[in-house]
Amino acid sequence: MAISKRKGQGRSAKNSLARIPVRLNVLMGIVVVMLGALGLQLMNLQITDHEKFAAQVTTDTQSIEKEKVQRGMIYDATGKVLVANKGVQAITYTKPKNVTNNDLFKIANAVGNYLTIDTAQLSKSNYALYYILDEKRAAAIAKHIKNVGAFGTDLRQDQLLKYVNKHAATLTLTDDERNKAMIFQKMANAYSLSTVYIKETDVTDAEIANIGERQAKMPGVKVGLYYSRDYPNGDSMKSVIGSVSTSKSGLPDSQVNTLLTEGYARDDSVGTSYLEQYYETALRGTKARKAVTTEGKTGNTKTETIYAGQAGDSLKLTINAKFQEDVQNILSTQMPGGLTQGAYAVVLNPKTGAVYSLGGVYRDNKTGEKTDDALGNINRSLAVGSAVKPAMITTGFMNGVITPENSNITDVPIQIAATPVKASLFNQNGAVPLNAVTALKMSSNSYVMQIMLKLGGVTYYPNMDLSALNPDVWNKMRNGFARFGLGVKTGIDLPNESAGLRGSTDASHLGNTLDESFGQYDTFTPMQLAQYAATVANGGYRIRPHVVGEILERDAHSDTDKVATTIQPEVLGTVGWTKAEKDTIWEGMNQVVNGTGYITGSGLAGLTPKVYAKTGTAQTFTDGQETYSSTAISFVPNSDVAIAVAVPGVSSESADAVSVPITKAIWEAYWKDVEAKP
Repeated sequence: MAISKRKGQGRSAKNSLARIPVRLNVLMGIVVVMLGALGLQLMNLQITDHEKFAAQVTTDTQSIEKEKVQRGMIYDATGKVLVANKGVQAITYTKPKNVTNNDLFKIANAVGNYLTIDTAQLSKSNYALYYILDEKRAAAIAKHIKNVGAFGTDLRQDQLLKYVNKHAATLTLTDDERNKAMIFQKMANAYSLSTVYIKETDVTDAEIANIGERQAKMPGVKVGLYYSRDYPNGDSMKSVIGSVSTSKSGLPDSQVNTLLTEGYARDDSVGTSYLEQYYETALRGTKARKAVTTEGKTGNTKTETIYAGQAGDSLKLTINAKFQEDVQNILSTQMPGGLTQGAYAVVLNPKTGAVYSLGGVYRDNKTGEKTDDALGNINRSLAVGSAVKPAMITTGFMNGVITPENSNITDVPIQIAATPVKASLFNQNGAVPLNAVTALKMSSNSYVMQIMLKLGGVTYYPNMDLSALNPDVWNKMRNGFARFGLGVKTGIDLPNESAGLRGSTDASHLGNTLDESFGQYDTFTPMQLAQYAATVANGGYRIRPHVVGEILERDAHSDTDKVATTIQPEVLGTVGWTKAEKDTIWEGMNQVVNGTGYITGSGLAGLTPKVYAKTGTAQTFTDGQETYSSTAISFVPNSDVAIAVAVPGVSSESADAVSVPITKAIWEAYWKDVEAKP
């Protein structure tokens, strides 16, 4: 059996040896076929397709570059330049296609020999990348890394970068190297075919000369122009105009992703606040486009302008710069001291919504220091006091609790059970019959409180409680105020407008309905107060205010501006007055100024043409002390102007004598600066 097994094994081994040459023959055949195919392909590439590939090598390639244009200018209503562009020489870099980090490293080092820039924004990542692009430094680091990746691989680069970041404290760069690393960073952060500024300010003549002479050896680097915002007539209106980002600051972090998708480069200028931001689309312009052709044989490039670019559209404001300056001066000099927190005034056209002046001065009541604060008109709110009474009486008309023909209510001190008495200033303990006109004339608190009670379904009697008052009275009052623009955003063409603040309306605050009726609860912005004044003045149409009147487009042929867009009046809502209701409110405001007996606006009585007005005083607290906000709205019937004034934090001794003198001075300045008296 053992011998037989060995014989079988011998036959098996013999058969295996016989089969091996067959397998080898098959493999060799496959190899021969593959070598033949490879040879055939090489022949096609080198002989058959030689001319085609040679042509591709020598064929010119073309790419499109974009260049920045000037931002649009801003003028006042008379055409005076408020914002222009100041051009200074700068060093730019246009990033070509397919440029490598090694290429950028060489160019940055060349540029850095002749140009010094600020290195404060050098990032850790670009510091590390610049560091390892030096072959000697990279080789030295590689010796400290176990199992370092092969030369030229992503693994090796990642290992080197990680090492530099970990040992940054010891792997330092000289000041000269940091300068070149910052130049490298600016170049590396550019998008392909986009132009960025390497240095845009304080470029010396020597730097211009040295870079200019060597541009051919620094591909993409050029001497160009950088435009920054200039304010040839002072920056008094800069708070309204807003700010523009610089090449150094870059795109705002909050908007960077959105702006990049819209075609901005990271170092483009973009409006970051107020008019510059609101009208960014118009002001930015359209970048120039140039075709850059690279010759395949020589590598030389030539540039051809495809589109010369279009400078940004300019803005012509409705604001009169001289009048704005005078209003600012009036507010600054006539506001009282003490705890006063500032003074604000808006002057606008009630027919079109055009803002003639947006005056504002903030006062630090601890130091007395004053600063321009025109934007306080849209983002600061205050209680406006009795100035709301025309709107409150109108709300009574709208809800049918009074009519122009039947508006008689007796002014008496209002005593709600278990609460302090609330009374009109002129009547602390008597009974004075009034109608809508005389209630406005004498600024009756009792009159509007009783209207509020009627809106809530009850009639006043001494020591009543408010348990039966319908809480919907809050909505009725606020909806009535909103018809005039109080408590809602005005829609002005400036971002970040406030709607004011509304107080709580839960059951524990039901008593504040009385305060709401005469302007002592909810707060409103000076701009809302101005829209309110304009709505009264134009007969009941709430017009959207705007500070831009026209958008101007530069005519390339005549090099002049032409009107591209005129901002049209926009009605946001209507009061819904009848003629009798409007006439009643107008007459009451006429009597405030031009009536006899107890009136609050007599300081405006000497003005011509005749002014109608309503003043207001609201109790507030400042730094724990009792103060008042002093307000006034006024207009000339059938004219193109209405004015609102608000002064917060006035001491009680002078509250009644603040808003009226300021209003009078503004009227006189208006007739002097903007429009001659009719």
